Amino acid sequence: MTTPDTSKNVTWDELLESISTGAAHPDETNWKIFRYLQHNYKTMGSVMARTLLAAYMKLHVKRMSLIDSCMLGMAVNVSETYSDFKLPKFLEAWGYDRFLRPQDLRRQTGKDGRQYLSLKERVERALQSHMLHHPEENKEACDAIVSMYAAKVIEKETNGRKRRYVKLVARNGSEVLADSHQFPCRPWEICGRMFDVLRRVSKQGNERAADIVLSQKRVDEVFSVEVGYVDFVDENHGHIHVYDSQSRHFVALKSVHSALNITAGSYVRFCPIIANGDHFKWAAILGLMDKYEGRNAFGVYEAKVEYANPKEKYIRYSLESAIKYTPEGNIIKGGFASTAALPDDVRNGIVIDSHVRLILFLKRGKDGIKHNYVAEVF
Repeated sequence: MTTPDTSKNVTWDELLESISTGAAHPDETNWKIFRYLQHNYKTMGSVMARTLLAAYMKLHVKRMSLIDSCMLGMAVNVSETYSDFKLPKFLEAWGYDRFLRPQDLRRQTGKDGRQYLSLKERVERALQSHMLHHPEENKEACDAIVSMYAAKVIEKETNGRKRRYVKLVARNGSEVLADSHQFPCRPWEICGRMFDVLRRVSKQGNERAADIVLSQKRVDEVFSVEVGYVDFVDENHGHIHVYDSQSRHFVALKSVHSALNITAGSYVRFCPIIANGDHFKWAAILGLMDKYEGRNAFGVYEAKVEYANPKEKYIRYSLESAIKYTPEGNIIKGGFASTAALPDDVRNGIVIDSHVRLILFLKRGKDGIKHNYVAEVF
């Protein structure tokens, strides 16, 4: 069979006449449907485009043929134009991908020397995009779609023009940097939110965000949850500094968590956001905890007082609890702790051989090394 001239337009009346007797000449009718769609699918509206694809499917026989490959490519175009087109159902009815021709699996080179995606690659990309934008469908089946946390907005200047980029981090520590214009919200609404990201690999071999939508998942559905101690709130930089019981240091953006009224000494539930190979760790704070509940959940060390100086407001202690492992360094058995935060009567009651409880973790000193740091004595 010769290939029809797809550049020739088909009138609406010609198309209707052919469809009405399509069973007698299915291939001829399907070519007319293709040509009509080719010239009009962008402007005819979703209902008409879907109706014509349905008319094609009534005449469609599952096989390898040029017209069926052309109609499959047209279905991709319709899917990219109209979000209500159910591409997965069309593919199932079409017989994808059993009836792709060998040439549908190969990339094509244009007259300009440019290489174009194969039909199979186009279909796969359209299917991924459809799944991303339809949360009611099973996104988990698509490895290219990943739920990621927007940790930080970075401003860069390129050719004298400032552009905002967003650092996105996944549960496994992988990250991508995406242009703020790709997000379905304003730049100042991005940080601290979860997004579903369709990731692809660029020609240079770098992973990039091809498309981004708001995720229906909460951050604690994707990332693990820890208990943290707020050591310091840096008002100048808008940072909340949080430590966990493993002595890991995290930073949360105050602007993202302004509704929580977090202060130094607070205990919080948070999700660690840790990008592979990045020493800077982010915290997605979920909420404040009661101080007593927070202490117990964080983990308390029992210690014996070896020396007490109420006047100078410090003690020397020796840990009696088993020392916990930390990837940040080694907690040592003995050290010094300030008692300045305690009421006078409590401070004066701490004497040699008495016992205290400590909230303790490692914190980096001026020498660049992490040492025992007692956040609370009680």
